[in-house]
Amino acid sequence: MWKCPKCKEESEDNFDSCWSCGTARDGAPAAEPFTKVSPVPSSVSSASKIGGSSVMSRYTDAYRVARVVTAFGATVKIIAFIIGGVILLAGCAAASQSGMFAMAGIVVAAVVSIPIYILGVLVSAQGQILKATLDTAVYSSPLLTKDEMRHIMSLD
Repeated sequence: MWKCPKCKEESEDNFDSCWSCGTARDGAPAAEPFTKVSPVPSSVSSASKIGGSSVMSRYTDAYRVARVVTAFGATVKIIAFIIGGVILLAGCAAASQSGMFAMAGIVVAAVVSIPIYILGVLVSAQGQILKATLDTAVYSSPLLTKDEMRHIMSLD
C-alpha cells in the first residue's frame, strides 16, 4: 500500500495513480482530467444504469434455464420409476405364467432403472448448482436493488 501525496488516500501497490484523485505515485498531477465516479442512486433502474441493457432480463433467463434443468432431472427420475415398475410387473407376470423365479424381474428392473434414476439425480443437481450460483451473483450484484433481487429470485 502507498499513500497519495495529494489527498492522503491509500492505494494498492499495483496502481500507479491514486484511485481517489488520479495523482501519480510520485506526486505528479493526473495526465488527463480525473473525475470521481459517484455511486448510482438506488432509485435509478438497473436497465438505465448500464446503458439500456437489462441485467434483470439476463438473470431471469438464467433462472429459467436452471429451473428447466432441475425439472428435466426430476422428470428423468420419474421415468426411471415408471420403467422399473413396468419391467417389474412384466417380470412378475412372466414368472407366474412360466414358473420362472420372480426375483429375476426385480433384478432386471433394478439394473435398468437405477442408472436412469442416478442420471436424473445428476441432472437435477446441476440445475440446483446453477440456481445457487445465480443466487450468489444476484445477491452480490451492485447493479440491482433489493426489490429487483427479490423479483429475480422469485422471492416476492
